[in-house]
Amino acid sequence: MRRRLLWLWLLPGLVAVLVAVAGPWLDTGEPGRIIAMPYATRGAGLPLGADYAGRDVWSRLLHGGRMLVVLPVLGTVLTMLLGTALGVLAGYLRGPVDFVVSRLDNLLLAIPPVLILLMLLHGWGYSAATLVAVIVATGVPFVSRIARAATRQAVRTGYVDQAVGLGDGPVAVMTLEILPNIARPILADAGSRLAIAIFITASAGFLGFGPDEPNWGAMISQNIEGVTLSPWGMIVPAVALAALTVTANLTLDRLTARIPA
Repeated sequence: MRRRLLWLWLLPGLVAVLVAVAGPWLDTGEPGRIIAMPYATRGAGLPLGADYAGRDVWSRLLHGGRMLVVLPVLGTVLTMLLGTALGVLAGYLRGPVDFVVSRLDNLLLAIPPVLILLMLLHGWGYSAATLVAVIVATGVPFVSRIARAATRQAVRTGYVDQAVGLGDGPVAVMTLEILPNIARPILADAGSRLAIAIFITASAGFLGFGPDEPNWGAMISQNIEGVTLSPWGMIVPAVALAALTVTANLTLDRLTARIPA
């Protein structure tokens, strides 16, 4: 029964991932071409109606999700790697390294993620690199703190003392002894980091940054005024984003649960 319920939750997200990744190859239309009146309702050739400019919502949906998968995944991987490295170094070496890492974490945590997003977008301009930088800057402090606390707990255990006693250096202790034993709490946070990364990437489009290209986040903000005339241009990308986020969390939670404690 639990497996059936899990698949019931995962199925919409898997469909959203498929649409996001394979959508541009499945569509034969032109997402930027005006083919109808603004907010035209569903009909022949318009399975989801038209958007605020008279463009095919279905075509734009197929083209607007790929970056909402690629960039969050890339940003989350970099966040987990950098945050874990900083946290393990701070927790094991302590002293000046711990002081610098802790102060850097506190500084980034004091700045709201939306403010970091706006500052970098205004300063560097809209690009894939900027969005990945925002994801990393907002996520690293959280991962670093978790890794630091888990490392300090691991240092108190006997296997670390035994490895040091056998002559292992700091690098060997951190990579071979500490990292495998703190993987579970770190990966448990990966689902939240990925969900927030998706939110950040979608927020850039929702706030109007970037070129006028298909983007699920931008579609929501662009078509909200005509929701009473043709709701699909706002509702469908919103549902796709929600399904994507829930699936990311559930999938990583299930993978984390399989890691031995």
